[in-house]
Amino acid sequence: MILLAASVSGAQAQEPQGAELAQRLGCFACHSPEGQQAGRAAPLDGVGARLAPGQLRLAITFPRRLHPRAQMPSYAYLPPAEQEALVKYLESLK
Repeated sequence: MILLAASVSGAQAQEPQGAELAQRLGCFACHSPEGQQAGRAAPLDGVGARLAPGQLRLAITFPRRLHPRAQMPSYAYLPPAEQEALVKYLESLK
């Protein structure tokens, strides 16, 4: 029982954090983070209020389906846990 609890807490500690992933993936090179000047792409301020979770997921995995002329790369290759962490982070930006 103790080993199970240790495994769960260890797994939780390794879960990706959305803001850290966005930084690592270079999202802020084009998208301005909260409260900063706009970049080459839409600012992230309020994106959680503008787009539903499914739209955020689509924007991350297949951005050209939402915006055909988008220059954003697809992050469909990311593991599901990382995709979900990004969606949760973007949802929090309201």
